[in-house]
Amino acid sequence: MRIASLALLGALAAATAGCGSDSDVPADADDRGAGVAALGGGARVETLARTRPTEPLKGELAWVADEIRLEPGQEIEHAHQLAFAYTRRGETRLDGKTLAPGAGAAIEPDVRHSHAAAQDGSVLWEIRLAAPDSAPPRGARRVFASETLEGIPSGATASFLEVTVPPRGGRTTVHTHPGPEFIYQLSGRIDYQNAIIGTVRLGPGGAEAIPPGTAVQKRNPLKEPATFLSWFLVDPDQPFAPKASF
Repeated sequence: MRIASLALLGALAAATAGCGSDSDVPADADDRGAGVAALGGGARVETLARTRPTEPLKGELAWVADEIRLEPGQEIEHAHQLAFAYTRRGETRLDGKTLAPGAGAAIEPDVRHSHAAAQDGSVLWEIRLAAPDSAPPRGARRVFASETLEGIPSGATASFLEVTVPPRGGRTTVHTHPGPEFIYQLSGRIDYQNAIIGTVRLGPGGAEAIPPGTAVQKRNPLKEPATFLSWFLVDPDQPFAPKASF
């Protein structure tokens, strides 16, 4: 996981101006639309959850994920920072709403809520927007924590996406975002490139982050599909993924 300063970002953006770019990301691409419009290039995008905080986001913040395992019929109740729930195995109920495996939901800050397991038990992640050194809930296992997020826009919308990159040449376009992005590789492998670090191969459990305005692309040269999760804090009044170049 790497994040560069905004000063370095500006220098890199100037250095890459005029290079070749992808052109198949619509100018008004929006993460609310599932399918291929949001990131272009054939990558399939599903918005698992999104919310717009009602209070300003303050202090040093990171995406901090913890795994909670619930026994059959077990229920827990608590409150915490803005977060996304994500069911990894079995069915869970968030305040009575059923979340199947792979489903997500937004949890508003400081709202007491409950997680309950179905009859076979369940495993869920809570991905909170919290201080980088925030401790996991009692009995939970830390899955990942991003570095401190830079350049969070005022009035940002928080989005949680699942992106699948097709095999044998599948890709997103080269694009940027109007806010910081953090990704976690869920399955398969991708060649991840951004204008700060160059290209790295990400496998399951790999993670990377970028500040706003950073050119980025994900490519899959291998024979199996690759899926990653993304969390965004973006300016809702700006295009979600405008085209860019390296």
